Amino acid sequence: MSAVFSLLQSRLLRPVFIALGIALLVQVIVAVALTRSTVTALEADLANRLGVDSQHLSSELELASSEVTSSLDSLSASTRQRLSVGLSTRLKEEQAQLRATLEKDLRESATDMAELLAAVAPRAMWDNDTPTLSEFARRAQRNPNVLFVVYDDAAGEHLTRYMNRDNPLVKALLAKGEGERAMDKILNAAKNDPSVYYVEASISPNGVEIGKVRMGVSTATVEENLAALDKRFATLITSGEQLVSDSLASASKDSSTALRTRLQSAQTAGAAMTTNTRVAVQEAAETLRWRIGMGLALVGLGVLLLLAVV
Repeated sequence: MSAVFSLLQSRLLRPVFIALGIALLVQVIVAVALTRSTVTALEADLANRLGVDSQHLSSELELASSEVTSSLDSLSASTRQRLSVGLSTRLKEEQAQLRATLEKDLRESATDMAELLAAVAPRAMWDNDTPTLSEFARRAQRNPNVLFVVYDDAAGEHLTRYMNRDNPLVKALLAKGEGERAMDKILNAAKNDPSVYYVEASISPNGVEIGKVRMGVSTATVEENLAALDKRFATLITSGEQLVSDSLASASKDSSTALRTRLQSAQTAGAAMTTNTRVAVQEAAETLRWRIGMGLALVGLGVLLLLAVV
């Protein structure tokens, strides 16, 4: 220590010693400044990179959410379309089967009724009891599907002429039929009208034909049942489409909510990671600057002491 004081008292070496001390001090300051700037740049670069990565992650999650929503919407539309096509095809098949069944039942029912009317007519025809035959015809027409019932004798002459002229279908047959009498017009039109099932039954007691029963039955019931089936199937299709749409919309909403939650969690984690990294870098930089400064100061002091001793 006395050597250092002697060195400072020497007029020749004092300037050298002071200059060397100042140089070492400047070196320490420069080293610390360079370290600070380097660490600051490193901190900014890390923060920028972490921010970019966090933004990229957020963008990817948002894109995934959009893709999931779009895929579910597309799935909903395609499922509704396939469901509609499938049910429409099934509806047509059911219509064809139902039409065949209803038409068969209508023909069988009309044929049975005509044969029954023929079976009860012989006594009245033998007795020339036209009122009784007319009563049979009126009772048969209580069935709303029966448009007309006509009893003819063996020569083809009409024994009964009762018809419900208030029935719109009967009016239509009268309007487009041909013949001199109203019943002739109805019979002529009924034979060629697809909305009327025309049936004849022979009145043949003991195997000898003494007349005929001619009857026309409306097929409107068949069309009404088919229309009701159409309505039920349309409701079913609409309900099915709505059910599919609601289910997929709920799934889309749940998926979007889950993805948004994950996105928010990722953003929060990214922000926390950025903050923690910045704090860690700052703490490490402070420690590094302190150690570098102390190290350089000790080295400089050691050099001065070495010079003083030498």
